[in-house]
Amino acid sequence: MNGKWIKIGSVLATLLLVSSALYLYSRNIDPKSGVYADNSQELSLTPPTFLATAAATYLEQEAGISIYVNTTGPLNLDTAKSVMINIENATSDYVVGSLNPWGSSTEFSGSDDYPHCFVHKDGWIVVYYLTPKPGYADQGWLGKIVDWRVCDPISDPITDNLLYDGLRRIATQLGKQGDLPTAKYYHFQHPAATKLLFAVKKASSDTIATFNIYIPGTLTIYERSWSCYSNVWGTTLTHTFKIGDNQISRSYGRRYGGLEITAGKLPSNTYNVISISADSYYGNAAYVCLILLYS
Repeated sequence: MNGKWIKIGSVLATLLLVSSALYLYSRNIDPKSGVYADNSQELSLTPPTFLATAAATYLEQEAGISIYVNTTGPLNLDTAKSVMINIENATSDYVVGSLNPWGSSTEFSGSDDYPHCFVHKDGWIVVYYLTPKPGYADQGWLGKIVDWRVCDPISDPITDNLLYDGLRRIATQLGKQGDLPTAKYYHFQHPAATKLLFAVKKASSDTIATFNIYIPGTLTIYERSWSCYSNVWGTTLTHTFKIGDNQISRSYGRRYGGLEITAGKLPSNTYNVISISADSYYGNAAYVCLILLYS
């Protein structure tokens, strides 16, 4: 798959992510043993081995969801700095800065969309978003990694995620793109989390699309997150995302968050109905991506 997210059909939206080496598989999970969601996919999380060293301290304090790779090193820190937009921390062993995953692209010009990047001279590259903070809807939530920017939402809804885009860019600049197939995911604030589950659905203009999700009460849910996209940008409201009767988002363009989905709105031990609808407008379509972090 070469780091690409799996293409989603125009009606039955399946999902993602990134290369076969990341232990990605698609299946409807047995509700007795894991989360069940129609047309969903699951991704395993793996802690990096450098967590046993002092180099991990900085990341443990500020990083949330991340993708990382241990390259064949050593890495040139000056080259890494030249790719970063700004330098946040630098020592003789590592450098940390923000990264524009698209190079010269300015589609999302705000710095909130830029992931952070940690490069260690011994070969480690970690691309991450900051850990979520209560009250900050634009920081760190898992739904933020969905890159609706690169898609034609009618025929090709999702192709990449922002963390992988950033990792690919800096690894290429450092001459380590050959190590990308060994990349893994990890959440620094939830080290016990072992799975990420993604489920995507599309609604065409003036329609409502739904899917079911079942979360066994035996599982620990660390984060419930979401991302929505509707392809008509402007002041007109163009999508509505609901869980049962609870409206989570009604807006336009790209939106994401996490605080809105409480355990009460997405309870365990019952089938929950997720719906996405698109307002009536020529060419309009809307998408929702629901993401769970759990073990």
